Amino acid sequence: MAAVAAAEGRKKTSSQKQKEEEKRARTAQLNAQKDSLGSRLAAVDALRSGFTIPVLEGEAVEHTQYGPGKILQQQGAVITVQYGDLLKKQKLPFVVAGGLMHLQDEETEKSLTQMEDLDRQKDALEKEIHYIESLLGDLEKAD
Repeated sequence: MAAVAAAEGRKKTSSQKQKEEEKRARTAQLNAQKDSLGSRLAAVDALRSGFTIPVLEGEAVEHTQYGPGKILQQQGAVITVQYGDLLKKQKLPFVVAGGLMHLQDEETEKSLTQMEDLDRQKDALEKEIHYIESLLGDLEKAD
């Protein structure tokens, strides 16, 4: 009987060692993924830092729903546009990149679309990193 109990104790120890090794391997895999995502995020940030929101006050615009308008005021990325009797606050570069508003300057429109694309990439990468961090936290709690 004592020999059987000792063998079962060794099995548990072996099983525990296997679980610990699997946990170390999973942790290493998740950390590698997190590092890779971090590198991609840094690259997107570097690209995005090359863009600035242009000053568009006084510019004529065309909105798909509201028609022609004029940008009356701008505070950073938030613009106030007069469409006939309607006054609307809208956010750059979202409204342009989404195809809702068109500018007279195609280069500025293209630049705003690129900014929005980079912002979306950054958000997606940050969400993936956060998810991996939560998985790593769950692994640590599993002790």
